[in-house]
Amino acid sequence: MKAALFLAASLALGAPSAAQTLYKCGNTYSQIPCAPDAKKIEVKPAVGVDCSNYNHMFTEACRSSSSGGADSVSKARDKVKKQIEALPPSVPPSSDDIEANKRRCLARIMAMLKDPESARVGEVTRSAGPAPDYDSSLGWFASVSYTVSINAKNSYGGYTGSRVWACSFDLKERELLKARSFE
Repeated sequence: MKAALFLAASLALGAPSAAQTLYKCGNTYSQIPCAPDAKKIEVKPAVGVDCSNYNHMFTEACRSSSSGGADSVSKARDKVKKQIEALPPSVPPSSDDIEANKRRCLARIMAMLKDPESARVGEVTRSAGPAPDYDSSLGWFASVSYTVSINAKNSYGGYTGSRVWACSFDLKERELLKARSFE
């Protein structure tokens, strides 16, 4: 088994940038079919970037990689859009709940800043409804977003310029799932 894995790994690492086809016959691997029922396996070269990571998924390496890149991203995102469209109508949260979520969002973001006292905070706005969102541990999921523009000082004491921050809540807007900056 170890020899077969070593063979597959060495073929993958020694391969040019295109995918290679291998065939699995029992416990052995070959570049030519060894039996009519041989299992065909596509061995793809390593992509230097994790294309499932939100920060990398739209980079050139992920768009042009053989792993699907932007095509797989748009397919996954479209799947979540369809799930959102299939949701039954929901009762929007009360204005008190929305204001509480705005405060929770700001508190989470402020905890992430280097100098929260220096923050110049814009108005927190709630999205019109659920939209596809991404997290590297969860993949694509539906969430309700709250966004805000913040200009705060960095560790050198200078203002960084306005950055857009977002908080993602679950569809019932009871749990704050994540907060992040888009820049």
